[in-house]
Amino acid sequence: MKPQLALALDVKNSKEAFDILNQIKGERIIIKIGYQLFIKEGSGFVKKVKEMGFRIFLDLKLHDIPNTVYNGVKSAVEIGADYLTLHTLGGKEMMERAVEAKKGSDLKLLGVTILTSHSEDYLKYLGTRYSLDQLALKLAKTAVSLGVDGVVSSPFEVRKLKEEIEKDFICVTPGIRFSKTDDDQKRAATPEFAVKEGADILVIGRPIIKAENKKELIKEIHRILQNA
Repeated sequence: MKPQLALALDVKNSKEAFDILNQIKGERIIIKIGYQLFIKEGSGFVKKVKEMGFRIFLDLKLHDIPNTVYNGVKSAVEIGADYLTLHTLGGKEMMERAVEAKKGSDLKLLGVTILTSHSEDYLKYLGTRYSLDQLALKLAKTAVSLGVDGVVSSPFEVRKLKEEIEKDFICVTPGIRFSKTDDDQKRAATPEFAVKEGADILVIGRPIIKAENKKELIKEIHRILQNA
């Protein structure tokens, strides 16, 4: 698939969100909606964004008992989500039930492996013998083998995942920046790097949200994606 762009719509409320969405209406971009907006604005907000012509990436990282996740996935299908995240640490049965729940729909399930905010300290916290790369690979392999459509991982794990997992899958990379920053994304990378490593969907938030001319920046990112 051609590399695609997703906007992390990490703003405080629907007023801020629609101000941004109206500026970029008509652009080929997926809208990623996370906890902040979804909890505050609800499913009605998601439906309105969908009605504007955007594809919806519902980033809720479902992680619960299998039946609860099954019902959550069913609800995501009903409100028109195109992508939905779940946490691969939830286990095999949970992921199997999630895959079962989305049958007959166009919803793509994305398994979260290791968050881009995590560093080696996270491994110490877990008490695992795996490295970050090894753990991400183990979780991703399991998810894809169970029918999950793709995985979310750091740009630095994409190449290994693509080489090691034989089945086709979508690789989504958050933590995309145009230069090194001091924010909470400890393993961030440029769009060019992510595409060269094999990323399929690049998630970019703050650079677009803060841009004066958001449409022009989106067009520039698309040019980078096509030429990288």
